[in-house]
Amino acid sequence: MKPQPSEPSEADKEREILLKQFRAYLHLAITAKQTGQDKEFKAMPDPRIQDYCRVLAELPDNTLAGELWHPIRAIIEQIDEAALYCRRRVIHKQVKDAADEAKLERVLWQLDYALALIMRVLPNQVRHRAEVTKCDELLAARISAMAIGDGADAAGLIRRWHREFLEEGDRDENGSVIPDSFPDKFAWDVYQRVEALDKLADEFPDHVRLAAQQMHAWPMLMHRHTSNSRRFQQLAKRLELGAYYPTDASEGARFRPDTPLVRYLDPLIYRLHIMRSEIGDRQFDSVKKEQDWLCPTWWSWPDKPPGEEELAALRATRQLPPLTKATAAQWAEKAIVPLILATDACDYANCTEPVLQKIARQKGVKSRATFKSRLLAAVTATLRRLARPA
Repeated sequence: MKPQPSEPSEADKEREILLKQFRAYLHLAITAKQTGQDKEFKAMPDPRIQDYCRVLAELPDNTLAGELWHPIRAIIEQIDEAALYCRRRVIHKQVKDAADEAKLERVLWQLDYALALIMRVLPNQVRHRAEVTKCDELLAARISAMAIGDGADAAGLIRRWHREFLEEGDRDENGSVIPDSFPDKFAWDVYQRVEALDKLADEFPDHVRLAAQQMHAWPMLMHRHTSNSRRFQQLAKRLELGAYYPTDASEGARFRPDTPLVRYLDPLIYRLHIMRSEIGDRQFDSVKKEQDWLCPTWWSWPDKPPGEEELAALRATRQLPPLTKATAAQWAEKAIVPLILATDACDYANCTEPVLQKIARQKGVKSRATFKSRLLAAVTATLRRLARPA
């Protein structure tokens, strides 16, 4: 015989009643906000939110946090589901006509605006609570939300804001730039972070060293009236600056980091280095399985997913020995140049990268083959200067 389910205890029954009452209270709070009846809701008799919280906080398994989080999560998931549906229909051309597409775009705008309204409220509340919280999860979330590690993404979003929404809207009637623009705030943010980093390097050298070993330069504040070279040398040695960077970050390096081709190639080499490190020496049963690993490792939304030529270049990169002056020609021929030809120079005559445009406009470059030959020569020579000694 199957054991009969035991009757819930009195405590369990009371707990279930309390949860139902709390959920009904939250439902009333949400409905009052949606219908503009905040005053009527606040005039209701007790119990209030603080009364429920005091009791629910005594229950196990973070019951209070879960009861507050799940309705918020449900709303956000509904926004996401609706946005994905509309976006897919627009991207995959599943709309009947321009009017239908315009309706979907209006829906997307409203959904995005709802997220914007959420973001206006949430960061301030989190910021204030993080200053005094005893919850490690909230403090960690606040630190992560401060865009640590997202400097390049932030700069890209600022460019998009000015390009698509602002135009000349950040200037007054005299043509002067208005204070508190995003570039203005970005500059101040970097200034303060670099200033703080100098102190953190002394307070947490073992932690900061892990980052410095992956860097080829170190951020410092430079004053017009003095040099920081002594402090830089001190930190570079103590933090082992560039120890694990894929190109030569030593004092004996023989390249100028500010030349156009070096500035173009350096982030590409580092990205390939990260891709190789993340996948490691993992072996695959088929090309398809390897591509299934390469695609999410390499691809970043909203960029176009890598095509066959790009994936082939990435697969070839995994087979190469580490980049050194002795292997620079192999890297240029089998990895870097094929990757450039598959991406930024897929239409070499109309490429938008200035350093590639310069090669495309050289005298005698009238075919893709000639462009590839000139590009290969330039990349090989630059890689030999960039690479570590063999």
